[in-house]
Amino acid sequence: MYLEKEDWEEPACCFRPGAAAKELTAGQNAPSVRRVIEEYDRLIAMDAGTEAGKLLEFWQEEFETNGNWASQITILNEMMGFYRNTGEAAKGLAASEKGITLIRAHGMADTVSGGTTFLNAATTMKAFGKAKEAMPFYEEAFRAYGESLDPSDYRFGGLFNNMALAWEDQGDYRKAEVYCRKAMDIMEALRPGSILEIAVTWVNLAVLYEKWGQDEKIDDCLERAICEFRSEDVPHDGYYAFNCRKCAKTFDHFGYFRMKKMLLDEADRIYGENRRAL
Repeated sequence: MYLEKEDWEEPACCFRPGAAAKELTAGQNAPSVRRVIEEYDRLIAMDAGTEAGKLLEFWQEEFETNGNWASQITILNEMMGFYRNTGEAAKGLAASEKGITLIRAHGMADTVSGGTTFLNAATTMKAFGKAKEAMPFYEEAFRAYGESLDPSDYRFGGLFNNMALAWEDQGDYRKAEVYCRKAMDIMEALRPGSILEIAVTWVNLAVLYEKWGQDEKIDDCLERAICEFRSEDVPHDGYYAFNCRKCAKTFDHFGYFRMKKMLLDEADRIYGENRRAL
């Protein structure tokens, strides 16, 4: 969760600007939003962040022009995450505001899609220094999820993890720990599919304990995170590479230099293989 812009920066994209967006329009007026997201995921797996961002911006404008609000909401949710990762505050906050507006305008505030949009918007606000303003939207996400989802659903794990980070930003470390542990309980029950989320949560707890002055707990958290990253049950794919980069800086901060190098080397290897394969 502790992602700096330099952890996301990519080498020069192997596509021409706008090529991916133009390719999707060939032979048809408008692809489904699913196809757009598949293309976005393909670009991200190649570490082609610049092209991926242009793809989202192109289709957000197209769907808005065509009045396709449901597809807009899907694209805006992707944009929120993308701009958090690239550190583009103005664009991220604008996508959050637009997403919330569309959810409310179309009576979706109490749906799972509404909850996910509130969660993504709140997390974007938190990422750009607005943790206090984000809390009502986390609460709306909790209410929306509660209408339709089992309490053990993985989406509650993501919600609690992000709420923990928001409480941490506000200096309420005890509440942050409580929500981290709530998230951990949900994700532990969902093994092995949740291994990377568990690893990131242990890394987040290490940072929390440093801020809280409980340094004696830090090494245990990091060692547990290392075990998860090295698990034989986790696939070494683009999502693994993304999380390697996300956590490497924190390991470096705490003096785990070999682990930092291992994570970054593995991320580079995965992204390189993906570019060659695709």
